[in-house]
Amino acid sequence: MKISALQLSNTRTQSEIESYIKAAVDTKARVILFGEYLLNPFFKDLEMGRGKKAHTLEKIKKETDGILKLSAKYNIVMVAPIFEVVKDKIYKTILILNKGKALSYRAQKLMPYAHWNEADFFANTMPKHPKMPPIFNVGGFKFAVVFGYELHFDDFWIKLKAENVDCVLLPTASTFDSSLRWRSIIKMRAFLNSCYILRANRIGQYQDVPTQTLWNFYGDSLFVSPNGEIIDCLGDREELLIAEVDKKYLKDIKECWRFR
Repeated sequence: MKISALQLSNTRTQSEIESYIKAAVDTKARVILFGEYLLNPFFKDLEMGRGKKAHTLEKIKKETDGILKLSAKYNIVMVAPIFEVVKDKIYKTILILNKGKALSYRAQKLMPYAHWNEADFFANTMPKHPKMPPIFNVGGFKFAVVFGYELHFDDFWIKLKAENVDCVLLPTASTFDSSLRWRSIIKMRAFLNSCYILRANRIGQYQDVPTQTLWNFYGDSLFVSPNGEIIDCLGDREELLIAEVDKKYLKDIKECWRFR
């Protein structure tokens, strides 16, 4: 069964995003994964007060309505990180969209660092012991979603292994010189959990005003096998990755390593 990952910056219009969704559908992909901060602005732009808040919240709601309409139009499951607006609060959320209907998942772990403080910006509740991320079935495969930062916490993976998840969908917004570290962690998680991992990382840039530095989101979206090997990857440009999950291969790896 084919699945896909969309690697874009957040400067693309809805019509341009739709053209990629259509391309994925034409290849008979059953799932399409978007990177973090693709459909909405990078949170630090809002944190720095770039734009009026009322206008920003209205724009966020419009972008969410837009992806819901696209989901109703195309026969493909869309996994889309978005900003969820409730009154005047903003939550970091993933929508799992199918035929215009949505299941939402709010991030349970957010970065707390001085230069990248999502925990302070978003209204998400961060439990000491995370709950099970959402799991859904497509074509006989069991999928789960986790945010990029959540990749680093064992609690999530213990739960996913217990639920016998076949493929983890991982939207990220990785920058700086972190590509080798991300590759190592993703390969390790896939191997020890005997599951596929599809990562969609965004591209583009962010100008950090206080330090006058340019952050480059480098792409490198990946598809990793249950054997911990990178099957396919993208470069640092706008691209669509089409991958294939195989039930027999998954079963063979489970029986070979007996990690599950």
